[in-house]
Amino acid sequence: MVNTVPNLGVMALEDDGRVDFARLRRQRRQRVLDAMAERDFDVLILGREANARYATGARRLWMSGTRPFAPGCVLVHANGSVHLLNNWDEGIPTEIPRDHLFGLSWNPVTYVERLKGIPGLTSARRIGVDAMTPLWRQLLGLVAPAAELRDAQAMLLELRMRKSAEELRCIRTAVAIAEASLAAAIDALRPGIRERTLLGAFNRRMTAYGITAPSMEGTFCAIEPGPVGSRARVRRLTSDRHIDAGALVALSGGVLYAGYEGAVGRTWPCIGPGTGMAAVRAEHRDLRRRWTAVWNRVADRCRPGATGDDLRAAYEASGETLPPFPIAYSVGIGYEAPIAGSSLGPIFDRRWRLEPGMVLGVQAYVAGSAGGYFGLETVLITPDGHEVLSSLSHGPLLEAD
Repeated sequence: MVNTVPNLGVMALEDDGRVDFARLRRQRRQRVLDAMAERDFDVLILGREANARYATGARRLWMSGTRPFAPGCVLVHANGSVHLLNNWDEGIPTEIPRDHLFGLSWNPVTYVERLKGIPGLTSARRIGVDAMTPLWRQLLGLVAPAAELRDAQAMLLELRMRKSAEELRCIRTAVAIAEASLAAAIDALRPGIRERTLLGAFNRRMTAYGITAPSMEGTFCAIEPGPVGSRARVRRLTSDRHIDAGALVALSGGVLYAGYEGAVGRTWPCIGPGTGMAAVRAEHRDLRRRWTAVWNRVADRCRPGATGDDLRAAYEASGETLPPFPIAYSVGIGYEAPIAGSSLGPIFDRRWRLEPGMVLGVQAYVAGSAGGYFGLETVLITPDGHEVLSSLSHGPLLEAD
């Protein structure tokens, strides 16, 4: 008998399966156009790839790191037309005509002439930009001499933070792939293995699901005990070091599915396969209990109306020291913004108020002389609280209670 029920699992392609990507693109673009109307933007000129992908759905080469601003995407409000900087139509949605693509050039003046050919741009009164350089401020003056340039990054970030049902399906899929990939790294963990071998196990499993690039390099690092009376520090950069038996290992990774990030982080004891629970040290179980106490305090504040400063205060009320990284950050099409516990301080954290539909990466780290415990969960803010999207077990340290 032939099975006629489709399998819509995590290996579904981006243009099929559980997500209606055409509807997703329409929804996102309409949200951007509505926001443009509210702010009286005639045109958006976008240089940040995450913003361009959100507004258009285009899958272009996504390079990480710092690079100069360029007008990679133009969205005209009057007719809703999209124009993209791209040399070919691979990865460009079918609703964007091929003659709306303009090619790469090393000559800025060439860009100026191509932008002048976009209907509605030269006569624009107000243009929103998500970044800017002094050179392009001058060049855009040649393209639209009467236009006022205004910041649009805050508007776009606000739109991207509130996820639709289709976006949440993408994030749930990304989380599932991240957990399966991290589980493969955990399965490979044994005394004497190199940290980079664990990273390789994560990436190998990730690619088995058709994902070719992680959302971040990942952390696969042994947490080395500190001197008596001091705190062990967690490294975030994976090395070629061998992992000793009995060491605690921080494992964290993320993947992108259709551009949306899913991530998970755990700490696992290196006790080898088939080793009994007696090998789990009591002081390591205590670290996990401390981490759980911090997590529960912060998670309790993950609800609509709370601010990033509320999350920071909950963490500090646990008596644990803030880690050297944000304790909560917004995720969607990649990393969006720190929400709580960054080096920008409490005043910055008060700017962010949690709303239903926001998805956060919430992470905590506790440490002592016996080592440290790191954990990262992906959390959805719901109308009446929150939902933890990640479900991977905390393993032997949890089961040893």
